[in-house]
This record gives sequence, structure tokens and C-alpha cells, in this order.
Amino acid sequence: MLAEDRSRLQKIDALYALRLDQYVSLPQLVVVGDQSSGKSSVLEGITELPFPRDSGLCTRFPTQIVFKRSKTATIEVSIMAAHGQAKSTVDAIAKFGKKQVTSLDEKSFLDLLALASKCMGLPLAGTKRDLEMESFSDNILKLEISGPDYENFSVVDLPGLFRKPTPGQTTKEDMTLVRSMVAKYLSNPRIIILAVVPANVDIATQEIIQMAGDADPNGQRTLGVLTKPDLVDRGAEEKILELVTNQTGGGRFELGYTIVCNRSQSELGMTHNERNLREAAFFKTQPWSAVPEKRAGIKALKARLNKLLVDVTRQNFQAVAVDVRDKIQGLEGELDGLGPTRETSSDQRNHLIRIASEFQGIAAKAIDAYYGRDQCFEDDDFRLATNVMEMNKEFSETIRLEGFTRSFHRDSDKAVTGNGPELETGASSPRNFESSPTSSDFSDSEPPQEYPELKSLLLQSPIKPEKAQTDIMQWITNKYDRSKGFEIGTLNPSLLPSLFSEQSRRWEYYANSHVKEVIQKIHQFNYKALCYCCKDRMLSERLWARLAQLLLPSYGEALKQVSFLVNAEQNGNLITMNHYFADNLRKAREDRIRRRLVSLQSWTTSDPQKEPLLRLKDTIAAFASNEDHTVQDLHDTLEAYYKVARKRFVDAVCLQAVDHFLVSSRTGPLWLFSPQFVGNLSTTELTQIAGEGDDAAERRSRLVEEIANLKAGEKILDS
Repeated sequence: MLAEDRSRLQKIDALYALRLDQYVSLPQLVVVGDQSSGKSSVLEGITELPFPRDSGLCTRFPTQIVFKRSKTATIEVSIMAAHGQAKSTVDAIAKFGKKQVTSLDEKSFLDLLALASKCMGLPLAGTKRDLEMESFSDNILKLEISGPDYENFSVVDLPGLFRKPTPGQTTKEDMTLVRSMVAKYLSNPRIIILAVVPANVDIATQEIIQMAGDADPNGQRTLGVLTKPDLVDRGAEEKILELVTNQTGGGRFELGYTIVCNRSQSELGMTHNERNLREAAFFKTQPWSAVPEKRAGIKALKARLNKLLVDVTRQNFQAVAVDVRDKIQGLEGELDGLGPTRETSSDQRNHLIRIASEFQGIAAKAIDAYYGRDQCFEDDDFRLATNVMEMNKEFSETIRLEGFTRSFHRDSDKAVTGNGPELETGASSPRNFESSPTSSDFSDSEPPQEYPELKSLLLQSPIKPEKAQTDIMQWITNKYDRSKGFEIGTLNPSLLPSLFSEQSRRWEYYANSHVKEVIQKIHQFNYKALCYCCKDRMLSERLWARLAQLLLPSYGEALKQVSFLVNAEQNGNLITMNHYFADNLRKAREDRIRRRLVSLQSWTTSDPQKEPLLRLKDTIAAFASNEDHTVQDLHDTLEAYYKVARKRFVDAVCLQAVDHFLVSSRTGPLWLFSPQFVGNLSTTELTQIAGEGDDAAERRSRLVEEIANLKAGEKILDS
């Protein structure tokens, strides 16, 4: 073996001793199989250690056997404790320590297994289990055997699968537990699976073959080990031979199969040399002599395993180093998210002030659109200014195309608005705003489940008015007729306000919907920004539980402002100082008069420079109907005022209800969580929110321990 390969194997074994296998995938050989598959005999042949064969003496924990080349012969036994166990178990394992053993015969091996089981709080092999005891453990018993005759090699033996519980010792739940343990090991993409199955059964139906297939679908890291060929029925040998030579059969693997012949019950007294000679003689008999030499016997298996272990370690060594560093970085970030220890109220207040200051910084950048200043803005939900402006734009467009109750008469479409002609009919809208996010029907939909505190606020919504089907001119005529009083030559002064109120009654629904969408977006921003600034999930949840309720009044103020603006527009006097109203009205009247007069052309001249000529009596007749003229003028006045009022209303909603109450105001929802807010918390409130409970303290301690272990592993890899 090359010195570099030996060094890599030793380093990986050292990482296992630190139990880094619980954090990163480490290369390893893992032996798996049923309790009756002959797995113990295979391990005994590979390691020459007296593994227990009786299924009633099954091990209840993984066992790692490590061989090292050294000048002196030693055997050291220890337990590699899984992290996150009860202190009593950890203390018992620590007390077990590292035991130096002079030899490992069958009795001393069983005594070691019994002592290890006791330290792990497990029942002794073959004895009844106390109901309060765990059945199996993730702790690893490690046997490290060193000497001048050994090459560096290691293998992990897992508890055997079983299909039937043993009364008083194992249960159906234990069957599932062992299967889960085996599946967890097999899922490691850097292990070589040694799937041990007896040759005298239908291999394709074996559970371990199915599990290996699930974990390694392409069969690239699974080596099948067939046992008990001496028990294969006469005539069935050909099928086994085909499988071993990797020709046909179910359960094929890229690494193929190796077949071994272990000692029978009557041959347990054989030495290892005698066992190997007996096996070699067996594979010289017919039909087993057809098995290729490199796939027959324990000697061939050991050579194959040595090469596989060296190869898988060599291929994955650098990737392990990368994973260890990445894990350290991730855990350090998690530890940093917990913040400093918070035992006193001063510690708690200072920690919350730091979080609040960072939160305020994120909010300020989100409002000012300084998105290049922090990586959180990679998430579009943090780009608050952009999101709000986009929603304002959609709201404005929705009101323009859907805000009226009846479409205005097409003859007046070209009136001056200050921004050019506008379409108010809704007949050819560029988008279907009825199905757009800004026009979603809040009265018929539930608020987002992730923010239940908004439910009562969002469900209080005006009903969406439907558009009227009657023609606007017919409607105005009807209103005009029904509003006539004793006045002579004048209009009823209440008519135009009544028409405007009816024509704009959809505004309230769309304005409420818009502001509620902005509220949800700001609420989401607050939650995400809090979680971003406070990495401690439990602390952020406690903070949010308090802040979420305190945010509701500021949202309510924004909705109240919408109601105020709607009321001011629809129930007050029709007032505007905007000169576009007069311009629109004048232009509409001129266009209407021009269209009527053009239709009355009496005759024309041959001179192209001359205007058409009209008879005076025709002109008088065109305007003889005073009522028709009045209705037309009402329409033009209503449309001109509607356009000016609509723009004023949209601006007011966006500026006051959205920007002032929800975005810019220092008493608004984006500025509630601040250092001043933290400063006003009482000592009791601080403890309830930021106090570090036993769980958090334990979590911090665990993170410190895990980081220390990983850094120790990193040092080993870099050495």
C-alpha cells in the first residue's frame, strides 16, 4: 500500500473517532445482511475475530474494526459516542474509556460486547429487555488492532435485519428501527456496501438486496457476498455460478459478487488457517471450481475489499475536506445567529437593540431602493420600493379601465386630459384587470395562511359593485327626468353629485383591495426582514408574535384613510382647481358641436379653402331640443370631472394611504421594530422575548461541541 493511501485511511479513521460521520459523508466499507445470512462468519473470516454467530446474541449497535500497521502489536477497544445523547449515557461511555486488551478470544469478545451494551444502556445479548431500555444504539464500538503484520483497513458491521421479533428481546418497532439505521448508512454515497446473502435462497427477494438497490440504483458501490454455497440444492448451482460471473440473474451489481464458504456448526473448532484450507478445497470441487479465483473465497474477498476501500477513500478524500469546511461555516453561521449568551436583562436588551438596528437598516435600504447594499435583496420580496410602485401602477391602471360604473359615450373619447387621449370605455382594455392581483376579490378569498393575524383585517372588505348594463346616455336622461323640480332654465344642483357618486362607486373596492395587497406585502417584508436579521428561529418567532399584533393598528389607519378619501370624493361637493377640467369640458363641447354642424352641411363650394356652408334654420333646428343638449352637457361635465377626480383619488390613495401610513411615516409598520421599541420593553417582557431557555442553551452548547469536533477534523485533514 502506498504511504499516501495509508495516510488517507488513517485520517478517515480519525474522523470516525470524532464521529464526524454524523455531519459529513465519510468513505467506508459497511457490512449488512440478515441475522441468518452468515454475516458474522464473513466478518470473522475477514478480521479473524470471533464474532457471535447465534441470532439470539445479535449486536445492538454498529461495530467498527480498524487495522493499522505499527511496530508493536496492540488491541484497543473504545466506544465512539453519538452526539446529542443523555448525559448519563455520555458519562457511562466516557467511563468506558479506551481499554487495552491482550487478546480477543470468543469469551473476551462476548464480555466486551456485554460491557459496551451496559454502557450504552442496552439490554445484554440474549437477555430480556427492560421496557424502559433502548433496543438499539447509534454509538459505535471500535476495535483498533495494530501490529507489524497488518495493512491499514477498516470495516463497519451493522446490526442484522430480522423479519420476526424475539419475545422479550426485540419488537416489531425494533425491526423498523434496525431497517432505518441500515438505510441511513446505505444512503451515504461514499460507502461501499457489502451485501451478505445466503446462496441457498432466492437472492432477488432478499430485503438487503432491495435496500441496496434503493440506495445504489446503478449498483456502482455494492458488492454482493454469497454465503453457504455448500447448502445450495443440487441442480441450483448453475444459477449461482451465472450470478457470480456477473452474467445473468436478478440483483446484479457493477461490482459483482464474491462467494465464500464459511465454517459449519460442526467445524467451529477449526483454526483460521484450517478454515481457509477447507474453503480452498471446496472451491476446487465441481461445479464450484468454475468460479473465477478472484471471486472465490475469503482471501479473494479481503483483497477486493482492500482495493475498494483504498479507491473510495482516494476518490472522496478532497470532497470530504470540502464538506467539513462547509459544515463548519454553516454551523458557525447558525451559532452566530443565536447571538451572544443572554443571561441578564442587559444582555437581552443589547441583543435585541442590535437586531432592531440591523432591521431598520434593511428597511431603509428597501425604501430607498439601495438593493446593492445587502445580499437579502436577491429575494424580490425584499425589494419593497419596487414592489409597492408596481402595485401602485397596476392600481392606477385598474381604476382607469375598470373604475367606472358605466362606460362613457364614445363621442367624447378624445377629450383633453393633460396626458393625451384616454380610453374610458373598458371595451378594449389592454389587460384583464378583473383577474389581476390588484383586483382580486378579497370578500370571497381567505387571507394567506402564513399570516393568520391579518385574517380579521382582510376579511372586512366592501362588496365589489358590478358594472351597470344600461347605456350611460339613457341612464343620465333617466336621472335628469327624475330630478326635475320647479327650477326654470337651470339644473337641479344635486344631479351632478349624484351622477358622479354612482359613476365612481367601484373606487372604494379597488382602493381597499390595493391597500390590503400593499399591507400583505409590507407584512411579509417585516417578517422576512426580522428572520433575516435574527437567525435564532425561536427568538424571531417570539419577537414576531409580539410585533404582529402591534402592526395591525397601523394597517387599520391606512384603511381608514382610504375610507376618508372615498367619502371625501363621493359625498362632498364637486370641487377642482385643476384647469384640465375646464379644458376637457370645453374641448368636449366643441367636439360635440362640431360633429353636429358637420352633419348639417347644406352645400359646398368648389374652392377647397372654403368651409362648408350651413343654413341658419338648419343650425337652429340642430339645437332646438333643449333637453337633449342638457343631457349631452351633463355627460361631458361628468366625464371631464370624473377624469380629474380619478387621477386625484389615485394619487391621494398612493401618497396618503400607502406611502404615508404604510411606508414613510415614522409611526408606520416599517418603523415599529426599532431600538426605541426595545428600550421601552420591561424586564419581564425582555425575559419573555429574549430570555435564553434550557433548549437554546443546550443548542448553543451542542453547536460549540460540533464546531470543535469539525475543526479538529479539519486539522487532521490538513496535517
